[in-house]
Amino acid sequence: MKRVALLLMLMAPCAFAQVLTSTSHGIVVAHDGRIELAGRWNVPGVEQATAIVADGAHVAVLDALNNVAVIVELTSGRVTRRATAETPVDAVFLNGELHVLARDGGEVRGDFLRASGNELYAYSRATGAITEFFGKRRIEAKPYASDFEISGATAYLVYPRDARIRTIDLAKRKPSGEVAVGAVPVDLAFAGGGSALTARILAVADPSAKRVWLTEGTQSTTKAIARGFLRGFLGLGLFGNRASQFPTGVDRVVVRGKTWIAYDSSSRTLYRFTKKKSSVIAKNVGPHAFAITSDGIAYWQDGGTSVAQRKLP
Repeated sequence: MKRVALLLMLMAPCAFAQVLTSTSHGIVVAHDGRIELAGRWNVPGVEQATAIVADGAHVAVLDALNNVAVIVELTSGRVTRRATAETPVDAVFLNGELHVLARDGGEVRGDFLRASGNELYAYSRATGAITEFFGKRRIEAKPYASDFEISGATAYLVYPRDARIRTIDLAKRKPSGEVAVGAVPVDLAFAGGGSALTARILAVADPSAKRVWLTEGTQSTTKAIARGFLRGFLGLGLFGNRASQFPTGVDRVVVRGKTWIAYDSSSRTLYRFTKKKSSVIAKNVGPHAFAITSDGIAYWQDGGTSVAQRKLP
């Protein structure tokens, strides 16, 4: 499956030539052994940039092949290099401090690292365990999820083989429900909801169906009845499953406000989509070489020499 292929590509020497992210100070891109904030600073980076994360004051680039993290202060360009445990695959800034998750070493191991409040949670695809980064308590879940996301106190795990999204109540540390989605769902983003009218809306990439499905997440019976009554009173229909069709099999979805982006790692095509349609933004874009900005999209195309930006209405 494409998501598995993406994870395996992490070990290829030139898999991700460029990675970039949008920050409050502008677009930061790691390329050719450098980390650059255009017009501000250009500093030594890592040999093979495999991931990038940022908060309001810093950006960090990981090199999973050489076990290195480089942290740069956004205002000054000051660099801090740090050795990591074996195969750093994800990282999160929490309260101004960078926390790195290594897949093959360290006290906590896994494939995905997500924040909720003042705690971080790591999910291991091999074991299915969700481990608290600080508390070290374990929550047992099913293995082989292709994506792991958190909203509030609920964790969402995407299972391509089962065509299911399963949820975990992090406070109670136990499963709380599941939703059937598509044919081979692989990636998830939150697309709004969580209101009096609708439960949390999930945007789910399904490369087999060449669609991004939009569906409501799990909710208690009490909340479902209350929302159903309110929608009926207002004359609104049920949310129902909706989907946008694509010419290729998209396997990533990213949402920020009203900007919804999908990506196909096989054709390296970047799309914009709505509830009913999709359109191509750019081709020949690397898996981590794009980011949603405050007014559009930024990306770096193969063979390019700088970041391209497009405003999206």
